[in-house]
Amino acid sequence: MYFIPLEEIKGKSRNSVLAFLQKNEEICVQLISNLQKNIKNCFVLYLDPDSRKEIYGIVSLKSTILHCLPFSNPQTETALQLDFITSFAIFFKENGFDKPVCLNGTYAGSQLILKALEKLSLFPAESNSYSLLKLDSKSFVKKIVRNHRINRDLSVLRCKKDLPAPLFAQLLNLQIKYELEEVLPSCMEFDEDSCRLRLLNALRKQYVLALSTINQEGRETLIAKAGTNSIGYKHVQIGGVFTLPEERGKHYAFYLLTLLLSKIVKMKRIPVLFVKKQNSPASKLYDSLCFEKITDYTIAYFD
Repeated sequence: MYFIPLEEIKGKSRNSVLAFLQKNEEICVQLISNLQKNIKNCFVLYLDPDSRKEIYGIVSLKSTILHCLPFSNPQTETALQLDFITSFAIFFKENGFDKPVCLNGTYAGSQLILKALEKLSLFPAESNSYSLLKLDSKSFVKKIVRNHRINRDLSVLRCKKDLPAPLFAQLLNLQIKYELEEVLPSCMEFDEDSCRLRLLNALRKQYVLALSTINQEGRETLIAKAGTNSIGYKHVQIGGVFTLPEERGKHYAFYLLTLLLSKIVKMKRIPVLFVKKQNSPASKLYDSLCFEKITDYTIAYFD
Protein backbone atom coordinates (compact mmCIF):
# COMPACT_ATOMS: atom_id res chain seq x y z
CA MET A 1 0.00 0.00 0.00
CA TYR A 2 1.29 3.46 -0.91
CA PHE A 3 0.96 6.69 1.08
CA ILE A 4 0.72 9.67 -1.28
CA PRO A 5 0.82 13.21 0.19
CA LEU A 6 -2.49 14.98 -0.32
CA GLU A 7 -0.51 18.09 -1.26
CA GLU A 8 0.72 16.30 -4.41
CA ILE A 9 -2.70 15.16 -5.59
CA LYS A 10 -4.33 17.43 -8.16
CA GLY A 11 -7.14 17.55 -10.70
CA LYS A 12 -9.51 14.59 -11.01
CA SER A 13 -7.59 12.63 -8.40
CA ARG A 14 -8.14 15.47 -5.92
CA ASN A 15 -11.86 15.39 -6.73
CA SER A 16 -11.86 11.66 -5.99
CA VAL A 17 -10.36 12.37 -2.57
CA LEU A 18 -13.15 14.85 -1.87
CA ALA A 19 -15.78 12.32 -2.97
CA PHE A 20 -14.20 9.65 -0.74
CA LEU A 21 -14.30 11.95 2.29
CA GLN A 22 -17.88 12.97 1.64
CA LYS A 23 -18.96 9.33 1.31
CA ASN A 24 -17.36 8.36 4.62
CA GLU A 25 -17.77 11.65 6.46
CA GLU A 26 -19.88 10.38 9.37
CA ILE A 27 -16.92 8.35 10.69
CA CYS A 28 -14.23 11.03 10.23
CA VAL A 29 -15.66 14.52 10.82
CA GLN A 30 -12.65 15.60 12.88
CA LEU A 31 -10.27 14.50 10.12
CA ILE A 32 -12.21 16.48 7.51
CA SER A 33 -12.38 19.54 9.75
CA ASN A 34 -8.60 19.43 10.19
CA LEU A 35 -7.99 18.98 6.47
CA GLN A 36 -10.01 22.11 5.75
CA LYS A 37 -7.38 24.02 7.75
CA ASN A 38 -4.13 22.24 6.87
CA ILE A 39 -3.36 19.23 4.65
CA LYS A 40 0.30 18.92 5.66
CA ASN A 41 1.27 15.37 6.70
CA CYS A 42 -1.99 14.01 5.33
CA PHE A 43 -1.71 10.96 3.08
CA VAL A 44 -4.03 9.14 0.69
CA LEU A 45 -3.76 5.36 0.47
CA TYR A 46 -3.55 3.62 -2.91
CA LEU A 47 -2.62 0.13 -4.05
CA ASP A 48 -1.70 1.58 -7.45
CA PRO A 49 -0.05 4.99 -6.98
CA ASP A 50 0.15 5.59 -10.74
CA SER A 51 -3.48 5.19 -11.78
CA ARG A 52 -4.88 6.37 -8.44
CA LYS A 53 -8.26 4.97 -9.41
CA GLU A 54 -9.28 3.58 -6.03
CA ILE A 55 -8.73 5.20 -2.65
CA TYR A 56 -8.48 2.85 0.33
CA GLY A 57 -8.11 5.38 3.10
CA ILE A 58 -6.75 8.67 4.37
CA VAL A 59 -4.53 9.28 7.40
CA SER A 60 -3.31 12.47 9.03
CA LEU A 61 0.02 11.88 10.80
CA LYS A 62 0.40 14.79 13.18
CA SER A 63 0.65 14.82 16.98
CA THR A 64 -2.87 13.39 16.89
CA ILE A 65 -3.28 10.63 14.32
CA LEU A 66 -6.64 10.86 12.55
CA HIS A 67 -7.84 8.36 9.98
CA CYS A 68 -10.55 7.20 7.64
CA LEU A 69 -10.07 3.50 6.88
CA PRO A 70 -13.45 2.09 5.82
CA PHE A 71 -11.88 -1.21 4.64
CA SER A 72 -10.85 -2.09 8.22
CA ASN A 73 -12.58 -4.96 9.99
CA PRO A 74 -11.04 -6.34 13.20
CA GLN A 75 -13.18 -9.48 13.02
CA THR A 76 -11.66 -10.66 9.75
CA GLU A 77 -7.95 -10.76 8.94
CA THR A 78 -7.53 -9.86 5.28
CA ALA A 79 -4.51 -9.47 3.03
CA LEU A 80 -5.40 -5.81 2.56
CA GLN A 81 -5.34 -5.15 6.28
CA LEU A 82 -2.05 -7.00 6.76
CA ASP A 83 -0.60 -4.99 3.88
CA PHE A 84 -1.72 -1.76 5.55
CA ILE A 85 -0.18 -2.71 8.91
CA THR A 86 3.20 -3.51 7.35
CA SER A 87 3.15 -0.53 4.97
CA PHE A 88 2.15 1.91 7.71
CA ALA A 89 4.94 0.75 10.03
CA ILE A 90 7.57 1.06 7.28
CA PHE A 91 6.28 4.44 6.10
CA PHE A 92 6.07 5.83 9.64
CA LYS A 93 9.62 4.75 10.49
CA GLU A 94 11.27 5.74 7.20
CA ASN A 95 9.78 9.23 7.32
CA GLY A 96 10.84 9.85 10.92
CA PHE A 97 7.47 10.74 12.39
CA ASP A 98 7.50 11.50 16.11
CA LYS A 99 5.65 9.31 18.55
CA PRO A 100 2.02 10.45 18.49
CA VAL A 101 0.35 12.05 21.46
CA CYS A 102 -3.05 10.64 20.55
CA LEU A 103 -4.81 8.32 18.10
CA ASN A 104 -8.42 9.22 17.34
CA GLY A 105 -10.88 7.35 15.12
CA THR A 106 -13.10 4.31 14.59
CA TYR A 107 -12.19 1.22 16.60
CA ALA A 108 -11.58 -0.87 13.49
CA GLY A 109 -9.20 1.60 11.86
CA SER A 110 -7.46 2.41 15.14
CA GLN A 111 -6.76 -1.29 15.74
CA LEU A 112 -4.86 -1.50 12.46
CA ILE A 113 -2.77 1.57 13.27
CA LEU A 114 -2.06 0.35 16.82
CA LYS A 115 -0.82 -2.97 15.41
CA ALA A 116 1.45 -1.08 13.01
CA LEU A 117 2.82 1.10 15.82
CA GLU A 118 3.46 -2.01 17.92
CA LYS A 119 5.91 -3.12 15.23
CA LEU A 120 7.85 0.06 16.09
CA SER A 121 7.59 -0.60 19.86
CA LEU A 122 5.13 2.26 20.27
CA PHE A 123 2.38 1.33 22.71
CA PRO A 124 -0.43 3.52 24.08
CA ALA A 125 -0.42 4.30 27.78
CA GLU A 126 -4.19 4.40 27.80
CA SER A 127 -6.97 3.51 25.39
CA ASN A 128 -10.61 4.50 25.86
CA SER A 129 -13.64 2.98 24.17
CA TYR A 130 -16.54 5.05 22.86
CA SER A 131 -19.69 4.66 20.80
CA LEU A 132 -19.95 6.87 17.73
CA LEU A 133 -23.52 8.15 17.39
CA LYS A 134 -25.49 9.95 14.68
CA LEU A 135 -28.72 11.89 15.11
CA ASP A 136 -31.84 10.52 13.46
CA SER A 137 -32.89 13.99 12.36
CA LYS A 138 -36.41 13.05 11.26
CA SER A 139 -37.21 11.34 14.55
CA PHE A 140 -35.62 14.21 16.47
CA VAL A 141 -37.81 16.81 14.76
CA LYS A 142 -40.95 14.69 15.14
CA LYS A 143 -40.38 13.53 18.72
CA ILE A 144 -38.38 16.31 20.37
CA VAL A 145 -38.69 19.60 18.50
CA ARG A 146 -42.48 19.47 18.16
CA ASN A 147 -42.83 18.90 21.90
CA HIS A 148 -40.14 21.36 22.92
CA ARG A 149 -41.11 24.00 25.48
CA ILE A 150 -39.12 27.09 26.38
CA ASN A 151 -37.96 27.12 29.99
CA ARG A 152 -38.66 30.64 31.25
CA ASP A 153 -36.36 30.18 34.24
CA LEU A 154 -33.30 29.63 32.07
CA SER A 155 -31.36 31.72 29.59
CA VAL A 156 -29.32 30.42 26.68
CA LEU A 157 -26.20 32.33 25.74
CA ARG A 158 -24.38 32.05 22.41
CA CYS A 159 -20.75 32.23 23.46
CA LYS A 160 -18.38 34.03 21.09
CA LYS A 161 -14.86 35.42 21.26
CA ASP A 162 -16.16 38.73 22.65
CA LEU A 163 -17.75 37.07 25.68
CA PRO A 164 -17.49 39.44 28.69
CA ALA A 165 -14.65 38.56 31.06
CA PRO A 166 -16.84 37.50 34.03
CA LEU A 167 -18.83 35.10 31.84
CA PHE A 168 -15.69 33.83 30.13
CA ALA A 169 -14.26 32.98 33.57
CA GLN A 170 -17.38 30.95 34.33
CA LEU A 171 -17.29 29.24 30.94
CA LEU A 172 -13.62 28.41 31.47
CA ASN A 173 -14.53 26.89 34.82
CA LEU A 174 -17.06 24.65 33.05
CA GLN A 175 -14.45 23.71 30.42
CA ILE A 176 -11.86 22.86 33.07
CA LYS A 177 -14.29 20.66 34.97
CA TYR A 178 -15.37 19.00 31.72
CA GLU A 179 -11.81 18.19 30.64
CA LEU A 180 -10.85 16.88 34.08
CA GLU A 181 -13.92 14.67 34.27
CA GLU A 182 -14.41 13.53 30.67
CA VAL A 183 -11.25 14.10 28.64
CA LEU A 184 -7.99 14.02 30.59
CA PRO A 185 -6.40 10.54 30.51
CA SER A 186 -4.72 9.25 33.64
CA CYS A 187 -1.34 9.22 31.88
CA MET A 188 -1.31 13.00 31.34
CA GLU A 189 -1.26 16.08 33.54
CA PHE A 190 -3.83 18.82 33.20
CA ASP A 191 -2.60 22.11 31.71
CA GLU A 192 -4.93 25.05 32.37
CA ASP A 193 -3.22 27.28 29.81
CA SER A 194 -3.82 24.71 27.06
CA CYS A 195 -7.41 24.35 28.22
CA ARG A 196 -7.88 28.11 27.97
CA LEU A 197 -6.45 28.14 24.44
CA ARG A 198 -8.77 25.32 23.36
CA LEU A 199 -11.75 27.24 24.69
CA LEU A 200 -10.68 30.48 22.98
CA ASN A 201 -10.25 28.60 19.71
CA ALA A 202 -13.73 27.09 20.07
CA LEU A 203 -15.25 30.52 20.69
CA ARG A 204 -13.63 31.77 17.47
CA LYS A 205 -14.43 28.84 15.19
CA GLN A 206 -17.25 26.77 16.70
CA TYR A 207 -20.86 27.19 17.80
CA VAL A 208 -20.94 27.16 21.62
CA LEU A 209 -24.00 27.52 23.84
CA ALA A 210 -24.20 27.95 27.61
CA LEU A 211 -27.16 27.70 29.94
CA SER A 212 -27.51 30.23 32.72
CA THR A 213 -29.69 31.08 35.70
CA ILE A 214 -30.22 34.40 37.46
CA ASN A 215 -30.03 34.41 41.26
CA GLN A 216 -31.92 36.72 43.61
CA GLU A 217 -29.14 39.30 43.42
CA GLY A 218 -29.46 39.37 39.64
CA ARG A 219 -26.15 37.61 39.02
CA GLU A 220 -25.96 35.41 35.96
CA THR A 221 -24.45 31.97 36.58
CA LEU A 222 -23.47 29.53 33.84
CA ILE A 223 -24.50 25.99 34.79
CA ALA A 224 -24.11 23.97 31.57
CA LYS A 225 -22.44 24.08 28.17
CA ALA A 226 -22.47 22.30 24.82
CA GLY A 227 -21.17 23.06 21.36
CA THR A 228 -19.60 21.84 18.18
CA ASN A 229 -15.96 20.80 18.03
CA SER A 230 -15.61 19.79 14.36
CA ILE A 231 -17.51 20.87 11.26
CA GLY A 232 -17.41 18.82 8.08
CA TYR A 233 -19.21 19.12 4.76
CA LYS A 234 -22.59 17.80 5.89
CA HIS A 235 -21.89 16.53 9.40
CA VAL A 236 -21.19 18.43 12.61
CA GLN A 237 -19.52 16.81 15.59
CA ILE A 238 -20.88 17.74 19.02
CA GLY A 239 -18.58 18.00 22.03
CA GLY A 240 -17.94 19.62 25.36
CA VAL A 241 -21.33 18.71 26.80
CA PHE A 242 -21.15 19.37 30.54
CA THR A 243 -23.41 20.31 33.45
CA LEU A 244 -22.17 21.33 36.89
CA PRO A 245 -22.41 18.29 39.21
CA GLU A 246 -24.67 20.13 41.65
CA GLU A 247 -27.11 20.99 38.83
CA ARG A 248 -27.47 17.51 37.35
CA GLY A 249 -30.71 15.59 37.27
CA LYS A 250 -32.71 18.65 36.19
CA HIS A 251 -32.69 17.90 32.43
CA TYR A 252 -30.53 20.95 31.67
CA ALA A 253 -28.33 19.07 29.19
CA PHE A 254 -31.42 17.77 27.38
CA TYR A 255 -32.80 21.30 27.10
CA LEU A 256 -29.51 22.83 25.91
CA LEU A 257 -28.81 20.06 23.41
CA THR A 258 -32.33 20.34 22.00
CA LEU A 259 -31.60 23.95 21.10
CA LEU A 260 -28.14 23.18 19.71
CA LEU A 261 -29.31 20.21 17.65
CA SER A 262 -32.32 22.14 16.34
CA LYS A 263 -29.96 24.83 15.08
CA ILE A 264 -27.76 22.28 13.32
CA VAL A 265 -30.70 20.42 11.76
CA LYS A 266 -32.14 23.72 10.44
CA MET A 267 -28.79 24.27 8.72
CA LYS A 268 -29.30 20.93 6.90
CA ARG A 269 -26.38 19.36 8.77
CA ILE A 270 -26.27 16.00 10.56
CA PRO A 271 -25.01 15.95 14.18
CA VAL A 272 -22.66 13.18 15.31
CA LEU A 273 -20.81 12.61 18.58
CA PHE A 274 -18.99 9.95 20.56
CA VAL A 275 -19.71 8.94 24.15
CA LYS A 276 -17.77 6.74 26.57
CA LYS A 277 -19.33 3.30 26.71
CA GLN A 278 -19.32 3.28 30.51
CA ASN A 279 -21.06 6.68 30.74
CA SER A 280 -24.60 5.38 31.17
CA PRO A 281 -26.26 8.74 32.02
CA ALA A 282 -24.85 10.35 28.87
CA SER A 283 -25.81 7.35 26.73
CA LYS A 284 -29.39 7.52 28.03
CA LEU A 285 -29.47 11.27 27.32
CA TYR A 286 -28.37 10.82 23.70
CA ASP A 287 -30.77 7.93 23.21
CA SER A 288 -33.62 10.16 24.41
CA LEU A 289 -32.57 12.77 21.84
CA CYS A 290 -32.81 10.21 18.98
CA PHE A 291 -29.13 9.45 18.49
CA GLU A 292 -28.28 6.05 17.04
CA LYS A 293 -25.00 4.13 17.16
CA ILE A 294 -22.90 4.03 13.99
CA THR A 295 -19.87 2.10 15.18
CA ASP A 296 -17.29 1.77 17.95
CA TYR A 297 -14.71 4.51 18.42
CA THR A 298 -11.27 4.64 20.04
CA ILE A 299 -9.11 7.36 21.54
CA ALA A 300 -5.66 6.13 22.56
CA TYR A 301 -3.02 8.21 24.36
CA PHE A 302 0.76 7.84 24.25
CA ASP A 303 2.85 9.21 27.14
